[in-house]
Amino acid sequence: MKSFYVTTPIYYVNAAPHAGHAYTTIAADALKRALRLAGRRAFLLTGTDEHGQNIERVAREQGIPEQELCDRNSARFRAVFDSLDVAYDRFIRTTDDVHKRGVLAIWERVAKATAPDGRSAVYSGTYAGWYCPRCEGFKDEDELVQPDNRCLTHEQPCEWTEEQNLFFRLSAYSDWLKAEIESGRLRIDPEVRRNEVLAVIRDGLKDFSVSRARVKWGIPVPERPDHVLYVWVDALSNYVTALGYADGDALYREFWEQGGVRLHVVGKDIIRFHCLYWPALLKAAELPRPTHVFVQGHITKNGRKVAKSTGNIIDPEALIRDFGLDAVRYFLLREAPYGADWDFTDDAFLKRFNADLANDFGNLVSRALTMVHRYCDGRVPPRVAPGEDRSALVESCLARYEKLEFAGALSEVWAHVARANQAIVAFEPWTAAKDPARRGELDAFLYRLLEDVRLAALLVSPVMPRAATRVLAMLGRDGLASPDELGWGRLEPGTALSPVEPLFPRKEKPAAAGEAAAPAPIEKKKEKKPVSDAKKDAAPATPVAPAAAAEGVAIIGIEDFVKVDLRVGLVKEAQRVPKSDKLLQMQVDLGSEVRQIVAGIAEHYAPEQVVGRRIVVVANLAPRKLRGVESNGMVLAASPEGRAVLLAVDGDVAPGTKVK
Repeated sequence: MKSFYVTTPIYYVNAAPHAGHAYTTIAADALKRALRLAGRRAFLLTGTDEHGQNIERVAREQGIPEQELCDRNSARFRAVFDSLDVAYDRFIRTTDDVHKRGVLAIWERVAKATAPDGRSAVYSGTYAGWYCPRCEGFKDEDELVQPDNRCLTHEQPCEWTEEQNLFFRLSAYSDWLKAEIESGRLRIDPEVRRNEVLAVIRDGLKDFSVSRARVKWGIPVPERPDHVLYVWVDALSNYVTALGYADGDALYREFWEQGGVRLHVVGKDIIRFHCLYWPALLKAAELPRPTHVFVQGHITKNGRKVAKSTGNIIDPEALIRDFGLDAVRYFLLREAPYGADWDFTDDAFLKRFNADLANDFGNLVSRALTMVHRYCDGRVPPRVAPGEDRSALVESCLARYEKLEFAGALSEVWAHVARANQAIVAFEPWTAAKDPARRGELDAFLYRLLEDVRLAALLVSPVMPRAATRVLAMLGRDGLASPDELGWGRLEPGTALSPVEPLFPRKEKPAAAGEAAAPAPIEKKKEKKPVSDAKKDAAPATPVAPAAAAEGVAIIGIEDFVKVDLRVGLVKEAQRVPKSDKLLQMQVDLGSEVRQIVAGIAEHYAPEQVVGRRIVVVANLAPRKLRGVESNGMVLAASPEGRAVLLAVDGDVAPGTKVK
């Protein structure tokens, strides 16, 4: 089986890491983990880009040497990636000696190359045009926004630049590049990005400068020591220099020279460099080219561009603090197809956290392990054959990961989780546990349920490694996320399970960062009146209503409260009420009977999200019809900011249990 080499862009150290860096790097990490889980030889490279005009400028503004700036900010990236559980195999820096030697080895081959039209691939010339220091690239007129000739990407004015430089004859590689892309030898995904690159080729490629005379912080050109290599020639070379190209390292031979897949995961603002410049340079150097470039989409927030200048930012550290790392990794890769542009909202994050992680996955783990602790003395029951073949799920899920279809892979895992939750409702283990004659049937069901939990943990481990590790540890399979574990029946009968730990406790919407809590209302002091001696001896006054009572809400006594019959209900079926956006029609098991209850929660819960839930029901409410459908009870829910949040019952409480 051939190797699989995954790279992120190397990130520019002129500023601190941001959410876009986290998105790309988490995706690449999840891909590598999935490949390893499938038994593939996979290698993940990331790192930092540390040369160029921007580094000179920022170091000058801060009054420190360029190398000091690079050391400090590169360490920040490494620390952030470590905090995101990114298991990279190599972190390359363009100031590393192994990189510099590799770049010069590649340059030596490019400088001597002959282009497809028979002329030298590199030549001397004069360039005059608009240059964006932040892109480190020259811009055509159609890439500028007026006034001030601003860069489309960075929205900053470009500089008019005239230089005597060395150029690479990219125009001569047009036909070759077109053939590589159309044949699929260079695969570009998604297809819309492939079409963009082909359109650029059809419009005519222009030669580009490969040296800079005005920049000093870089790798000097041997033929012209007063020039440094263009930062993109320097930076793109990291993909081979990091593998030890200059020294003929075994890693270079395995993952590049003889590698099966050479994949670059990039943002769409640098697609031209990776899909045109880089393959052409490698062609000139007579070195293998990448086989695949996958272009990530952009994230907006609340429909607007993410930008520090406007305060419209996504703060990964705040999200991790409030929800945990695994939830952040999960949301980024589940919310939208990878490669598409999409919009981040706090409400969407919270809803997916509570629905997918707390209610579905977390609830399944808790219910399954709690029942084994209760009915099997906390030990894995005897091994049985699977009720149905799970191999198709494993193969499909891993195949979708390999295609970077993270949302699709996770949706298959969540369908598996939903089936397991529904199986609990259908089988009713609490009922089987009361009948000694059904002991074998109960054990078989619980063994299969534990195996389903174990399989779900394995299949989410590329995206949520910490949660998966915790689940496997609770199952007595600590640290066992490997290809051999993907088969059936790996749980050893008699193994003691660890105590059940909550994975994803439900969350309410956290206060916005920097938003002060509303001040408590000031209670007006009532004017004191003298109390007569007669009144002092009178009967006690009626108790004063509690200060916490909301204005306009009547205070009731305990005698009124006990009239309300609250019961634990188990939702067995659910469907939307026709022609209503708000109503769900549910069949709820109350122990002695199954009731039909209609609740206005459809805007916040899909039918499949409530099936299998234990809820709290007002069981003695008079029947009423809603949209022509009779409802025999009421479901209790909180309503923060107008949302419906069902009251949950912690633990495997039997339907019909009275709530006091």
